[in-house]
Amino acid sequence: MTHPYKVLRPSALALGIFTALHPLGMTQALADEFNCTVGPDGQWLCVTEEKTRVAPRPVQPSAPVVSQPGKQHTISATAPEPATASTSSESAQIRRSTAANPYAHLDWIPREQLSDAQRAEIAPYCAGTYSEPARLGKDDDTPLNQAPIFASADSSSYNQPRQITTLDGNVILRQASLQFTGDRAELDQQASLGRLEGNVSLRDQDVLIVGDHAQIQLDSGEAQVDNAEYVLHSMQTRGNASYIKRQEEGIIRLKSGSYTSCTPGNNDWHLQSNNITLNPETGFGTATNVTLRVKNIPVFYTPYIHFPIDDRRQSGFLPPSISYSNNKGLDLTTPYYINLAPHMDATLYPNYMSERGLLTEGEFRYLSKNSKGQIGGAWLGNDREKERKRQSEYKQDRWMYSWQHQHGFNNRLLAEVDYTDISDPYYFQDLSSNIRESSDTTVDQRAGLRWRGDSYTAGLNLHAYERANVTDITPYNKLPQLTLNGRVPGEWGGLQLAYQSELVRFERTLEKGNFTNRDGDSERWRDDRLSGINRAEGSRLHLEPTLSLPMSWDWGFIKPALKYAYTRYDLTLDRKGKNDFIKQGRRFKSSTSRSVPVASIDSGLYFDRPTQMLGKNYTQTLEPRLFYLYAPYKEQHDIPLFDTSESSFSYSSLWRDNRFSGRDRIGDANQVSLGLTWRWLEENGFERQRAAIGQAYYLSDRKVLLSADHKNEYKDYSRNTTSRSPYAMQYMLRLNQDWRFNADWAWDQDERATRAGSLMFNYQPEDNLNKIINFGYRYKNDGVYFNEDLGRYVTGSGDYVQTLPDGTKKVYKDFYKVEQTDASIMWPVFQRWNAIARWQFDYNRSRTLDAFGGFEYSNCCWKVRLVQRYWIDYDERSMSPDDNRRPDRGIFLQVILKGLGGVTGNKVGTFLDEGIPGYQRREQHGY
Repeated sequence: MTHPYKVLRPSALALGIFTALHPLGMTQALADEFNCTVGPDGQWLCVTEEKTRVAPRPVQPSAPVVSQPGKQHTISATAPEPATASTSSESAQIRRSTAANPYAHLDWIPREQLSDAQRAEIAPYCAGTYSEPARLGKDDDTPLNQAPIFASADSSSYNQPRQITTLDGNVILRQASLQFTGDRAELDQQASLGRLEGNVSLRDQDVLIVGDHAQIQLDSGEAQVDNAEYVLHSMQTRGNASYIKRQEEGIIRLKSGSYTSCTPGNNDWHLQSNNITLNPETGFGTATNVTLRVKNIPVFYTPYIHFPIDDRRQSGFLPPSISYSNNKGLDLTTPYYINLAPHMDATLYPNYMSERGLLTEGEFRYLSKNSKGQIGGAWLGNDREKERKRQSEYKQDRWMYSWQHQHGFNNRLLAEVDYTDISDPYYFQDLSSNIRESSDTTVDQRAGLRWRGDSYTAGLNLHAYERANVTDITPYNKLPQLTLNGRVPGEWGGLQLAYQSELVRFERTLEKGNFTNRDGDSERWRDDRLSGINRAEGSRLHLEPTLSLPMSWDWGFIKPALKYAYTRYDLTLDRKGKNDFIKQGRRFKSSTSRSVPVASIDSGLYFDRPTQMLGKNYTQTLEPRLFYLYAPYKEQHDIPLFDTSESSFSYSSLWRDNRFSGRDRIGDANQVSLGLTWRWLEENGFERQRAAIGQAYYLSDRKVLLSADHKNEYKDYSRNTTSRSPYAMQYMLRLNQDWRFNADWAWDQDERATRAGSLMFNYQPEDNLNKIINFGYRYKNDGVYFNEDLGRYVTGSGDYVQTLPDGTKKVYKDFYKVEQTDASIMWPVFQRWNAIARWQFDYNRSRTLDAFGGFEYSNCCWKVRLVQRYWIDYDERSMSPDDNRRPDRGIFLQVILKGLGGVTGNKVGTFLDEGIPGYQRREQHGY
């Protein structure tokens, strides 16, 4: 029978680790521990102490024979019912390897022996997992010099003259979270030293060490285990050593040791070192004279290495990225992470490109109680790239810096900064960044303050833009922008009064004349092609109060609303813009205003009924909706477009009160929108299917255009004179949690053509996230684009006419129409082998935008990906046809040694994440 004992001082261990138990009821024996001392007559005096247990102890049929010097006692007890494995904590503590599980002594549990919940926690290609058993004291954080020692064994004897206690059979010693087990132990009271022999194990929080024999310093917890193996449970890593020392502070040192995350008996890779130190306190390990071995073949040597043993951060090198592409040549990045303090860190990204030189990037991140942010910068001196040498805006010394910051002064006032500057507009077209997202349009330079009241928000913003190309029109800066939005507290008979207001100054510096393009030819700036009011700058005041009366019931809703939009402009215009007005016989107004009342009534009904589909109960709903909108016509073609564009038509646009985004255009309207939505809802509220269709009926023409030279120009566009809108449709289907399908379509019955549409299909089963299939289609034929011949923006697909250097013109038919497919897949093809592929194709211009293919091999301890990629840095808004026709090609390799970190190829994960929906979710679950 295994008997537990308790001694209050480690130095008195020899006086209290064995006893003869008085026959006790089994309930008490399982619930109590014993504090035992030697009495004046040499007999044992034991007092029971109740102790809360993680799990009950096993009970044997009879008590062992306990020896004392000069006296023998034989104690017997009534045999109880045998303890089951599920209720035995002690039997789980001393695991023995068997033929069925030869690595049980390492806490290894084969996959077939795991529970369903445990199997769900590991990847499908893992053969098992390390599982630390439940045991008493596992989470005890009492300092060792203050913690009592508990001991138990099948039998024990005490040599009083030598003050040595001998324990035999299933020996367990426990002090705080430390636990030692073995077949036999000798405890020397005078030297406070313990020696264990046979099937020795040492357990601490998240650590297991096993070996042939061990020596323990009882008063400090220091220990040495010879011919040892070890396991770190949380990191699922293991290794061996000629001996392992545990120091008093918990640091583990290995002599002639190894480290790997591979399953027991299978060293696909491991680190071999003459000295390895594992520090659970810091979460990192170090090693000297290290050899990385793959299948026991040395492939890499370093005199020193610093590596994580849990997920805490520490200064050191991060996995490098290696790739090859036409644009950069050999591309090698070796990041170095610097852990400055718990609230701040920094990372350096030296990036060598054989075709360009050394790009050095770095970022500093910080966090405080009220703020957070990061500062970053990059420098590439004397870029060796040759293609852009003739371009006028190109700078040979390339640089970028940025600052993002948020500061909360209190729970109402928030300050934000997002500022980035670049050396030239080609920076992000040529160079990728590790510290901020790339942009092919503009980068932000903004700062703002926002105050949040109980019923309103107020803001002060400064927002400028730095252009990231030479083909787009220079955007307006907002310097400054004041906003006040909210609602009047309280209601009057259900009436609600809300308001929006804004005062903003728009400025920009337009480029003049020509620039030199990539081919060395002179090309006119797009800014210089702007004409008339599109060249204006100025201030805008906008006030917009709204009075509404929302009413809702279980069976429907009605919401009448009345809005009054007042906008005033104070404008300035350069000489070229004024001359354009004179040529057209028009007069420029430096001050102008616009007042438009907007009335609407939104209403809907709810019908539902129980139904069945495929043998399952559902609630089917039918939801008709009626929306009336009226806004009178106000001439606005003399108002510039500061921040306004025309929204694409879709089902959701049927219920909007303005067909334009921004403040510079308020569309005239006299229309009725009708819609019908069906839903299929499961009993738990899960929406299995939704379908919607709707159409707007126009009672008058739409005279307000995004841009026009005269008020009757709307008659040139049939979309503004037709009596009904395209049919707008939506559809969503979830066959289960694995299959998803979404579609959005706009069909123009007058043109008998699709105006815009998209669909997306996704398959990723919940029980195997390793399987991913995606397919998407996108069509758009009503975009907003800049017509160079007219010098202004228009809506539609449009042809692009390019004037060549020799004066001839080249026509690109439907240049701004978008028709693309995007298909991607990750799929297991063999055990542990996955295929990876993506193909994004542009049908309008008959070209591939992005395509890659490759494979991935993965098991529980390492992973490798090899991917070949072809891509175009595509911008569908670009006004230059040549900029979207220069492809790049590359080969990318990624190697990850699990438990050690990636060896190379982090950039592979970046474009897989961007190109394959579901990839990030797969990686987060350990596949």
